[in-house]
Amino acid sequence: MRKFAPMRTFALLLLPFFALAQSHNEAKDLLNKVYEKTLGLETQHISFTNTIAAPSNGGMKERSSDGELYAIGEKVRVKTDAFEFLSDGNNAYLIYPEDEEIEKTASGEETSLSPSDILKNYQSGYSYKMAGKATENGKSIQYVVLKPVASEEVKEIMIGIDTKSMLLENYTQFGTNGINTTFMVKKYEVNVPLSSEMFNINAKEFDGFYRL
Repeated sequence: MRKFAPMRTFALLLLPFFALAQSHNEAKDLLNKVYEKTLGLETQHISFTNTIAAPSNGGMKERSSDGELYAIGEKVRVKTDAFEFLSDGNNAYLIYPEDEEIEKTASGEETSLSPSDILKNYQSGYSYKMAGKATENGKSIQYVVLKPVASEEVKEIMIGIDTKSMLLENYTQFGTNGINTTFMVKKYEVNVPLSSEMFNINAKEFDGFYRL
């Protein structure tokens, strides 16, 4: 019996690593399923709140803003009080209605709050872990924690998934500088009628806008 003890001890030592690998795969599979379902939606309309919390005088100072997101496939438009973001599937733009200015951006995925872009950005370069469930506003939310393999700016990211709809409910990015950014879904409508014209940067509503 004794001669098997080292092997038994070795097996017991490996159990935590097997558990971590299982949690990693389970969490990544869940995010991939949500990503695929999101891509399969014809249209999306999301009312959301975006909150930035930053260290201030020994505490945290928060600034929140509400917005609306509209999407048809890879075309996305986000409206907030300060600016709008528009991606026609090929190019991305920041729009400042008050100043009547349009600025072309280098990367749409980094700026977009589209659930499909959020989930796509985190498909590689991260470790994944299931992080428990919570009931919020009558919804069962499964949380997943992601840690970047190498990042000087991001400490970790927490994504909440509505287990009934299998759609993104919220995500929070925790910065290494102490600044946390949270995207919280208030209302999620799918396959609602949307006009493709609202994703056209050359539409009449932008006549006279200065192009930066």
